[in-house]
Amino acid sequence: MSDRIVEDALDYFAREYSELLNTTLLKVMALPEQGGLGYRIGHGNMYFDMDGWSVRDDAKRIDLDVRGPLGGEHTPETVAERLKNCLEVHFLETHVSLLARIGWGTGKLILGAVETGVGIVGIVVPEPGTTAGGIALVALGTSTMGEAFSQYAGANQGRGYNILEEGFAAAGSGLADLAGLDRRVGDQVGRGTFLVASIAIGAIGSYKVLHVQGRTAVRAGVGGMPGGFEVGRIQALYPNLRGNGLTIFSIVNNEGKSILRFVFQDGRLYANGRIYGVSNLLRHESDWRKITAGLLRLLWHGAKSGW
Repeated sequence: MSDRIVEDALDYFAREYSELLNTTLLKVMALPEQGGLGYRIGHGNMYFDMDGWSVRDDAKRIDLDVRGPLGGEHTPETVAERLKNCLEVHFLETHVSLLARIGWGTGKLILGAVETGVGIVGIVVPEPGTTAGGIALVALGTSTMGEAFSQYAGANQGRGYNILEEGFAAAGSGLADLAGLDRRVGDQVGRGTFLVASIAIGAIGSYKVLHVQGRTAVRAGVGGMPGGFEVGRIQALYPNLRGNGLTIFSIVNNEGKSILRFVFQDGRLYANGRIYGVSNLLRHESDWRKITAGLLRLLWHGAKSGW
C-alpha cells in the first residue's frame, strides 16, 4: 500500500506541479548514463525530519514519510508536497526547510520581542529623548515578530516577510525607476539600507532608552545588595525588600526611582506604578483591568514627557 501511495504521489506531482519541478525530478531520478543523478524514491515510517522527507546522498536515495496520524497513511497529495519541498530544499536550494524556518523564526521572534519590550520601556519612562527611541524600537520589534510568524507559515519560500524591509525595497525600486536604473538594483539597495538602518536604530535606540548617566550598563545585584541584575534602567529578579516576594522586573527613572514594578508574592503577581509628582497609579494591584488602565496612563504620560 505504501508503494502505491508513492506511485500516486508521483502521478499527482506530474499533473499539478511546474515544468521546472518536473524537469528537476526527472534529472534527479534518471540514471547517470542518462545524464541524471540516479536517486531512488522510497518510503519509511520512522526517524524522519519534521519536513517528512530524508535524503541520503551516499546511497542515492530519497525517502518520503507516508505514515499518517493514528497509524494511517498520508494522502498522495501530502506525499507529493513533501517531495516538492525535498527538491526545493535539497536540490534546487530555493526553499528553506521546516527545521531551519523554526530555528530562524524563533530567533527573530525573540529578537523582536526584546526590541518591542525595550521600546515600551522607552515610551513609559518620562525622560527626555526616550520616546522617539522607544517608538522606533517598537516598530522594528513588531515588524521582526511579524517576519518570524510569516517564516513559520512558509511565506517567501520559507524566509518570511518583514513589512519595513519590503517598504524600503519598494522605495528603492521606485527611486531607481525614476532615475532610469534597474529596479532590481534599487530593490537590493533598499534592502541593504534597511539592514544598516535597523542595526543602527536598534543599537542607538536601546542605548538611549536603557542608559542612565552615572549607572553601570550591566551589573549583578540590585541596590548594592545580592540578588537580581540590572541592565541600565531595568532591574530584574531580586527579592522584594518590603515583603516576602520576588520583584520580576522594575523600570526606574534617571533618579533611580521605580516607575513600574511587578512583584510575585503569595502566589500572585502584583503591579506598582507611579508618576512622580502626580499620583500613584498602581499600589500593589493584581486586578488585570486596573493594571491595564494604569499602564495606559503610564504610557501616555511617558510619551508626553519623553520627547
